[in-house]
Amino acid sequence: MRYLMIALLALCAAAPALAAPLPAFNASYTVHKGSLLLGEMRRTLSKQDDGRQVFETETRSGGLVALFVKDLIVERSEWEYHAGRIRSLHYSYRKTGGKKERRLDQLFDWESGVVNGDGSEHGSNKIPITAGTLDKLVYQLALMTDLKQGKTELAYTLIDDDQIKVYRFRVAGEEMLKTPLGALKTLKIERIMDADSKRRTTFWCAPSLDYLLVRLDQQENGSDEFSALIKTVEGLRPPASP
Repeated sequence: MRYLMIALLALCAAAPALAAPLPAFNASYTVHKGSLLLGEMRRTLSKQDDGRQVFETETRSGGLVALFVKDLIVERSEWEYHAGRIRSLHYSYRKTGGKKERRLDQLFDWESGVVNGDGSEHGSNKIPITAGTLDKLVYQLALMTDLKQGKTELAYTLIDDDQIKVYRFRVAGEEMLKTPLGALKTLKIERIMDADSKRRTTFWCAPSLDYLLVRLDQQENGSDEFSALIKTVEGLRPPASP
């Protein structure tokens, strides 16, 4: 019996940790290009009556930009916990209000191992997938979960429009960040890009907020493309006092 218990404990220790359920939250952000206010972004995580989780991001123009541009972008991911891990079920993207509207729907059929896509740019298609493939939005919740588990090797297979891609990230270190919520201790996360890529993406995630994204910077050709900074948050543990 003693050796059986030792073997069971060793097996448990070797098994990968499963995702702890993420709490529902509602967070708002301001979006800038340099000092110019482009708009506001809101992110919500909620649970439906049927047990599905919904992660949604809504971005709309604001400030002076809203006088000329009326864009509204809504991304939505419906997903579930399967075997303790995040599994995508349905992804949708809508861009309205501007000169060119865009839509995309992707339905994950896990029994058939395909994603059925339908969009304004690529039409209808079927994309073969393997276990663990995520949609373009929900991988950010998987990133939060992995950071909570102390992982430093961060890679996610996902569908980007009509292609399968692997997004890889590295933890660049810790950084104190000034925000409207006060000073937050964050982990600085950098996306690992190809050597010839001209784009640079950096996340700052706060441990005191379950590793929620609190700042996002994206640069193209060395200049700021846009940045987002958290403004308010509800539902997560309150940050430490500044």
